Amino acid sequence: MSEPHRTLAITLSGLEAPCHCGVTDEERREAQTLLVDLRLTPLSVSDYAADDLGETVDYGAAAAVAVATAAERPYRLLERLATEIADRLWAAHRLAELHVVVRKPSPPVGAPAVAAGVEVTYRR
Repeated sequence: MSEPHRTLAITLSGLEAPCHCGVTDEERREAQTLLVDLRLTPLSVSDYAADDLGETVDYGAAAAVAVATAAERPYRLLERLATEIADRLWAAHRLAELHVVVRKPSPPVGAPAVAAGVEVTYRR
């Protein structure tokens, strides 16, 4: 019997990332807590028999990249922030696929909304 083709994805959901984000100066004045979801699919999948963090993507390190990117400067657009997070994670890890979602709870859209969000996906 042949070995199955395996893919594996490391996920983080609802990562809280304080950020000065918004189109208007007023919206950017105070930091808001944005929510970030990450899905990182390593380029190669080991058998993980060694149970070694060095053989996979450290989701703690990925979370630190996302939070630091959000905090380092103000952003007007969620699109820009999501792309910067994705660019940094893509450069730091050998990934087959990367999916980044950034959501802004209770956005000022003129009607009640739970969140506004952006999704960015990179693939090899």
